[in-house]
Amino acid sequence: MKYALRGLLLPLLTGCHTGQELATPDGAAGGVTVRFEAAASTSTPLGTARVTADDMQLGTVVGFRFEQGRLREIAASEATFTGSSRTFHLRARSGSIYFVANPPAKVFEEMQPDVTTLEEFLAAEAPTAAMTADGLTMTGSAELSAAERTLTVALTRSVARLDLASTDAGVEVHSVVLRGAADQGYVNGRSDVTTPPTASTTEFRREYGDTPLVNGRETLLYLAEQSEAALTAEVVVRFGGGWHRMEAALPAEIRRNTTYTLQVRGQGSELRVEIEADGWLTGDSVESRPDLRGLIDLEASELPDGVRVNELRDTVRIAHAENRFRLVLLAEPDSELRIEGHIDGVTATPEELTRGVERVAAVSVEKRLFMPGQGEGYLCLDLLRGNLRSGRVVLIFEENPIRMRGQITFDSEGVCDFDRYIDGELATLSLPEGAEARLEFDADEALWMKLEPAQDEYRLLGGWKPNDPKADGRVQEARLIVDLNDGSPEERYTIRRRNWGLPVVEIGRNWWCKYNLRGNVKRFEEQVTIQEDPATEAELADFLAACDNEQLLALMGEQYQGGNPDGLPLRHNGEAFYHEGMQETAGNFGTLDPTAMAPDGYRIPDHADYGYFSANDNFNLGGIGERPFWNRTQDRVWVRIIEREAEFLGATYGTVTLYEFTDGTNHWVLYGLGHQWNTTPGNIARMNLLMATWGNSGKTWSMEGYAQSDRPNQNWLKYVSQNATKTRSIRCIKTPVEYIYD
Repeated sequence: MKYALRGLLLPLLTGCHTGQELATPDGAAGGVTVRFEAAASTSTPLGTARVTADDMQLGTVVGFRFEQGRLREIAASEATFTGSSRTFHLRARSGSIYFVANPPAKVFEEMQPDVTTLEEFLAAEAPTAAMTADGLTMTGSAELSAAERTLTVALTRSVARLDLASTDAGVEVHSVVLRGAADQGYVNGRSDVTTPPTASTTEFRREYGDTPLVNGRETLLYLAEQSEAALTAEVVVRFGGGWHRMEAALPAEIRRNTTYTLQVRGQGSELRVEIEADGWLTGDSVESRPDLRGLIDLEASELPDGVRVNELRDTVRIAHAENRFRLVLLAEPDSELRIEGHIDGVTATPEELTRGVERVAAVSVEKRLFMPGQGEGYLCLDLLRGNLRSGRVVLIFEENPIRMRGQITFDSEGVCDFDRYIDGELATLSLPEGAEARLEFDADEALWMKLEPAQDEYRLLGGWKPNDPKADGRVQEARLIVDLNDGSPEERYTIRRRNWGLPVVEIGRNWWCKYNLRGNVKRFEEQVTIQEDPATEAELADFLAACDNEQLLALMGEQYQGGNPDGLPLRHNGEAFYHEGMQETAGNFGTLDPTAMAPDGYRIPDHADYGYFSANDNFNLGGIGERPFWNRTQDRVWVRIIEREAEFLGATYGTVTLYEFTDGTNHWVLYGLGHQWNTTPGNIARMNLLMATWGNSGKTWSMEGYAQSDRPNQNWLKYVSQNATKTRSIRCIKTPVEYIYD
């Protein structure tokens, strides 16, 4: 076999890389000769002539010597070598040495003697493509001793391998798609299988075109070691005169140095896909292995309703309902049982093994009700003889036939607790033919949810009640009850939310909040709540004009900057007013998500929303008193302007103006503390209200007001350019909701 030094070491050997010192024979403590073997089969040396597969190549090998947890030197093997042995020149034969064969490019270039720690070295990660680009990356380690000049080290491949096998007659594989594979993995093995946090998932696709895989086996791809994986394989097969699309889930834990086989089987009228996992054997990657399948002893097993065994007795399908059953398996003598896979809500407990030709293993299985949205799951009961699998029984746990999409997710007890206010479409519900669904409420609970039929499914809507006196944060609960009408018990699911609300007025085709926000924009309990509302909408303007200064300040709300959910309270430093916490830079209300700076169920108004209270984008409402005008939608609107003097925090604030808009019998009052234009105390435009407005990065609505004594009859509602630093008042509107309940 022909070998070549790999690209990683070229900078080291030529001196092109600075900061990394390579050990040389000069002054060395002596050579160490290492014989490398495959970890899966230590009797077979790597690099011998009998091993010809690409995944057994041994090219460049680099040694990293550590003492006391820190890298001391980096040693490359001699440029000439024979078979599986390599010689390394070290300054000292002490500590531990870690070997990386066929190292991935650039991964170890930044590691420096006396700087890099062992922890940093073991945390090195690389793309899967880099660990397979020039031979497969392999790792191993050994303890060094001054007395030993020869070592034997087992190397473990840093990746796993996925093969495809189709050996049954009449089965043609036309395409394979693998989804959810991590594109990054750790180079060195770790105590627990772990996916690097930097990894993302990829999709692999193999199309066979006019030459499908028939009666053959091949390697599809290599996989990084990964945990909590959600790898699925989709296979398109022609079998029995028809086309079939099948899916199989790979184990959640993909281990390095392991071969996984996607086995497509077709016998009689049954077609299925199985996943096999074995140690990575040496030699050709497509060698054959025994395929002796285990069987279920039907008489000895306990199989209640909802548990079905196929004719071959090697596959069990379990309905989604809660169940408990026991399987007894037949297999060859000296077999041992291993359970592969994990499914939430399923516990499989192997019973003590009985040796012999019959009833070699038993498994007790308990499962809870699978919730809507929980997909089909698989467990494999593998019977092992030594390192070979002599049988397999596949348990298929069927998904709940109730299909649900949306924001509702049930926990293991069948409860979805949002623990916040939420309304609108919560989920869509698809039921099997003949099934029925309904909602159930406690006697003292409002009908806050609704099932809305829509073609062949239901929409589950969360409703809203304007000015609900019970919207104080209490928990609302409803129960979704589904009867599948198949003889099984009704399924009951609980849905909860917090019932919150703000005082609102319906005007201008919107439900407008009566008060400016204060405190944290997401915390209802920091706002003026419905229970604390001191005045009806018709009385609010006169109430604000007459209440004491302390109460007025509490109802004025606070100032805000985009992106900061916390209000900027008004303060006085003995000389001037300012808004505490104001920053020199801020986010832009015009481009932020309009719901980001508002309580759940509410949003920042846009140009058209405020435009209802104006005839154009630069409209003078006039001075003190009451008058009508035609707005931009040709609705007749009345405005009443009131002035009052305010004293806040023991200092004179000056004139503030209240703007009451009336549309028929609906009254809405606009007011505020003005705005602060930079962080200097005193730089407050007291009568120029900047209102947080969504939809335009440069413009916002403002009420440019003037005292009657200063500029008579001058109060301009304007949509003009303002920078994002200036503070805003936030007056929310209710987000549209389909279902309003009494």
